[in-house]
Formats: sequence, structure tokens, C-alpha cells
Amino acid sequence: MEFIYCAFCKHGRKAYTKKHLKLSDILYCLILAALLMLVIWQTYNPAVFFIFTFFLIISESVIHLRRRVSIQCNLCGFDPVLYVKAPKLAEAKVSKVLAEKKSSGEYLFAAKNPFEHLKVKDKN
Repeated sequence: MEFIYCAFCKHGRKAYTKKHLKLSDILYCLILAALLMLVIWQTYNPAVFFIFTFFLIISESVIHLRRRVSIQCNLCGFDPVLYVKAPKLAEAKVSKVLAEKKSSGEYLFAAKNPFEHLKVKDKN
């Protein structure tokens, strides 16, 4: 987990930034597959390679999902991955979240105000 700043509201938060498996994760999957093989068959079985591959797929998926969920700002709703793919959709999402927060008035008493660092948009 790293401390990052939102590109939109400029507030800091912790987020997972690891994108892919590292060597240590691969070794953990290999050890887990070997232990599972020993528990089930009590000897070497070639099926351990399928188990190992399954663990690698699950681990990579979990890392991707964990990063994707934590990278989105929970104050203003800004999603940098969505912004790269579709800036207008990201803008609409942030506008919706900020409109909901403004109408509820909860931000007035919150420790982190999402409107604190926002620049006023010119209508010219």
C-alpha cells in the first residue's frame, strides 16, 4: 500500500499500486501448490502444474481487482483508469458524486472536504 494523492481533489489516501505478480508471489503459489499436492496425493503428481497455474491466475486477478478498486478516490469519485479510457465519462461520474455530496451536506462536517482544493471552472 502506498500513499497517493487524488489528481482531482488533491486529497491523500492509501491505495494498492502493485499491478502484477512479483517473484515472491509466484514462489508462494508454487509452495502452496506443492503443499496441496502433498496433502492430496502424498507424492509427486503432474496435476501440481495445473494447480500452480490456477493459483497464478487467481493471484493475478486478485491483485488487479484490489488495485482497480483502491485506485478510485472515495471522496470525489475520480477514477484515473476510467479517465484514461473515457475522460467525458469520468467527468460525468465525478460531477454526479460531487452533486450528491453537495446536496447531502455531509462534506461540511467531514475531516476531508472534497471541495476544499477544487478550482472554480470558468463559464466563458
